[in-house]
Amino acid sequence: MLKTELTSSTHAGHLPMIESVLSRIPPLWGLTDYVAVNPFLGYANRPIVESAREIADALGARVLPPAKYFQKRWQAGAYTRAQVERAAERLGVDADRAMQMLEHPTERPVSHIATFAEQFDALHQTQWELFLRASIARYCAVYADEGGVSWHLDLETGLWATWRECAAADRAPELTGLKGYRQHVASLPGNVIDAIEEVISRIKIPADDLELYLYRLIGGLFGWASFFRRQNWNTESSANGPLLDLLAIRLCADSFFAGPGGTPTIQERMTTEEESTRLVLQEATEDAYVQSIVARIHPPTPVRPRLGRDSVQAVFCIDVRSEPLRRHLEAQDPTIRTLGFAGFFGVCLSVDGESARCPVLLNPCMRVDLQARDVAWKKSFKAIQSMPASAFSFVELAGAGYGFKMLKDTCVGPRTVDTELQALFNLVDADLPVRIATGASILKNMSLGKDLARLVLLCGHEGRSANNPHAAGLDCGACGGHGGGINARVAAAILNDPHVRQGLAEQGRVIPSDTVFVAGVHDTSTDEVQLLDTDRIPVSHRDDVQQLLRWLQAAEKCTRRERATFLSIPRTEGNGLKKLLDRRARHWAEVRPEWALARNASFIAARRDRTRGLDLSGRTFLHEYDSDQDPDSSVLSLILSAPVVVASWINLQYFASTVDNHVFGAGNKTIHNRVGRLGVVLGNGGDLRTGLAMQSVHLPGGEWFHEPLRLQVIVEASSDKIDQVLQQHPNVRDLVLNGWIRLFSLSKDSSDVYLKCSDGRWERVI
Repeated sequence: MLKTELTSSTHAGHLPMIESVLSRIPPLWGLTDYVAVNPFLGYANRPIVESAREIADALGARVLPPAKYFQKRWQAGAYTRAQVERAAERLGVDADRAMQMLEHPTERPVSHIATFAEQFDALHQTQWELFLRASIARYCAVYADEGGVSWHLDLETGLWATWRECAAADRAPELTGLKGYRQHVASLPGNVIDAIEEVISRIKIPADDLELYLYRLIGGLFGWASFFRRQNWNTESSANGPLLDLLAIRLCADSFFAGPGGTPTIQERMTTEEESTRLVLQEATEDAYVQSIVARIHPPTPVRPRLGRDSVQAVFCIDVRSEPLRRHLEAQDPTIRTLGFAGFFGVCLSVDGESARCPVLLNPCMRVDLQARDVAWKKSFKAIQSMPASAFSFVELAGAGYGFKMLKDTCVGPRTVDTELQALFNLVDADLPVRIATGASILKNMSLGKDLARLVLLCGHEGRSANNPHAAGLDCGACGGHGGGINARVAAAILNDPHVRQGLAEQGRVIPSDTVFVAGVHDTSTDEVQLLDTDRIPVSHRDDVQQLLRWLQAAEKCTRRERATFLSIPRTEGNGLKKLLDRRARHWAEVRPEWALARNASFIAARRDRTRGLDLSGRTFLHEYDSDQDPDSSVLSLILSAPVVVASWINLQYFASTVDNHVFGAGNKTIHNRVGRLGVVLGNGGDLRTGLAMQSVHLPGGEWFHEPLRLQVIVEASSDKIDQVLQQHPNVRDLVLNGWIRLFSLSKDSSDVYLKCSDGRWERVI
């Protein structure tokens, strides 16, 4: 419920409904910390078909792919009649009806809730709905830029109060044609709750329609609503602060078109392709994909074949872009072992007290301060460029010089070195007990085991792209939309600390005296790995490092050749491909420097022996997990409640941005304009855009590059063990049982695979 300061003494009747409506809005992070978010997050506790119907009715948006997509996949032989029949039986839908969707799509009637402004526009051929959205969006941008995002429960200076004061004096709407608009705004109470209740009482919308009507209103500015939702993401209620104010503003503006007495909303009768049958086809395509993977998974080996001590153990982020590099690195020598772990490497950092370097589901627990002479002025320089009020002045003053710099960066000269990879750093709030506990957690959760190699590489990753507001989206989601180099550096420093090692040994976690942890970073734009803090590597290990570099360089070349195919880059010999990819990353006009996590489709938590050597096409999040080393299921609990949830956010953002880019995506990036560091709009204004640009998921001709499959989570653990963890994490259980992700149990003793069904039972897949 709302806090006392927000509630009115006379009106609180619709607050539960308002809370329900606003909780459906997902959060949106700003550009400097941009991370993928599941746009259907507010529906996680409801079945996917039911949610798809409501979203279609209220927002006119599409959650599942259209029938023509499944028709194309059927013609391409992506799934079979038998798989459709099995999926139909599992979901309780007639298989023949699902097959008919491939020839004559079945449709259902839609009760489309229209705003009053939309009804007026339909009758009078006007565009007042667009006018209202644009004007309110501009005000949101001004409010946020002036610090309104750091809101507090102050009714006198909140978004509603300040907008009402300005709108009551602004003559622009009346000069445009809205006679009496100022008087209408001024007639409403200053208290936001009272204002909402009074508008609802005036317009007299039928109770059965009111909730969807409110959802349509707030969904009309989905981007700004999501941005304000971020502000109260960790609070008890979603219905407070600027998000509640935004709903009040939308209600106030729209009710102007309802007339003095109010009229019921008109339900426009139309049709849409039936969701339950489309879900059957969705499930069939996913069954085919999963079977193509699990049929190739290696059978378990009772004892891992030993070829002596591992020469190198390389821990990479579970990001799908790491999978090809890991595969090609292991191919260099059988003594190389790679592992997967979330790219923040178990250290939840705050860098300089400004940005969090950990999954957004977690909070920083230690601070790292960088010591570089040029950090302060570079930060100020970038801040000036990013602020809306100064951006155009910056271009006027420095345009010519900056244009020369852009040309130089694109065509010649060494690339800019990331300061975080070079600067000295100090750990704050990390005394010895904290560092020991962190080191113990890293060793346990990474499933490194007791047989550590002489070299253990902790390899984070980051992307590079010029002139890209969403550049953070190419970086590490587990690091809060930043590069993972600093996390790798801190983790390696902790595990190399003699005092930490002594403390770990006292706990029974002995790190061999000749084991050295080395930090690295994988540039996903060029598939180049850079080793960090090499001056701290002892002389005794320099030959080991040189051999690792040779292996890495060979793996990088293979990875680049594989990735170039998807970027439609012709084969280039020598270092030509590396130079070409580097130039693409620098080029300010390049709209596809890399495909990032497009085509992601699965998450495998298992021993690497089960997948080593398998070509998973860069579509799989690979997390190391050994059930035998996890008797209390604490590691499995962590995997399902954190990395899997973050991966589902990524997966569903790509899914939604592909299927309905107009509502859930960021549109065409060539016409993006930044709103400071808050987000982007298309052209000269409008709503803040969420999700991914079309160029991140669609081919140049408009065809879909990303294949919209839900995340297929395959865990090497017994179904009983998985069920026990799901009982402890209702939010993860909801994602599974409501169909937002699909969860499989891979037996650790055989090749048997079982699917967790929506009714809670496990169904044999293979």
